[in-house]
Amino acid sequence: MDGVDFSVEQGMALGLVGESGCGKSITCLSVLRVVPEPGRIEGGEILFRGEDLVKKSEPEMRGIRGKHISMILQDPMSSLNPAYSVGEQVAEAIRIHQRLKGRSLWAKVLEILRLVRIPSAESRMYDYPHMFSGGMRQRVAGAIAVSCEPGLLIADEPTTSLDVTTQAIFLRLLKDIQKKSGLAMIFITHDFGIVAKMCDQVAVMYAGKIIENAPVREIFNNPRHPYTRALMDSVPKLEKKVSRLFNIPGQPPSLYDLAAGCAFKPRCPSGEGKCSSDEFPPVVEVGNGHRVRCWKYG
Repeated sequence: MDGVDFSVEQGMALGLVGESGCGKSITCLSVLRVVPEPGRIEGGEILFRGEDLVKKSEPEMRGIRGKHISMILQDPMSSLNPAYSVGEQVAEAIRIHQRLKGRSLWAKVLEILRLVRIPSAESRMYDYPHMFSGGMRQRVAGAIAVSCEPGLLIADEPTTSLDVTTQAIFLRLLKDIQKKSGLAMIFITHDFGIVAKMCDQVAVMYAGKIIENAPVREIFNNPRHPYTRALMDSVPKLEKKVSRLFNIPGQPPSLYDLAAGCAFKPRCPSGEGKCSSDEFPPVVEVGNGHRVRCWKYG
């Protein structure tokens, strides 16, 4: 990632959107300081409640992960341990961070499972992940993430494996939890429908950079970057009959071998003038909290 810059306030939700491979998940793993090798954080700041996480030691970060910042991964079957009951897995973070044990611990586990609306939570807390449906497993993953009442929740495409009905129920549940607790949320997704439903602010990523950032209404009503417009044009419109769905030509570039200048220029339908420059376009404020990195505005 290079020059990624965004913020999310308490009680607000930021949507991080873009094609697969643009760096959304790695950006959020950087916030938790769990970037897989050979990746590493070269510099910059990750500010959380006024403190720079980049300067934290590993023991300090272990005290932050799960307690103050938590993450829901996109595949609950791979993120849950098949050898432990769901109750044990929810209890782990509470035991470590809140120092609860005995009856107090299990009362808290039951409270969290009820919060995410697990039916018959008193008995199901002793069941194992394979005994739950996909939607219920995702709720358990959510229960683990919110068990210690974090200030920031990162949801990495948590509805990818869910059917439409279950997806709507899970999103409504996340929104309800956010309203009750006031936590900040970063929502990683490809789906602009989810962005419209869940988010207050949108950051569009391409080739490891934020190329557009705006309030959700502003970006839907007035997308400025050609890539953002192309992403939105890729969403089928029910009121329009077309013989062929729109697609963005070409493929996203490899982050290991980026060409100089604007990474989108080989796929851009409106490249002109300085677009061929080897310099990357600067951030330009275009009004209403709307920022864009494109030579059309630079």
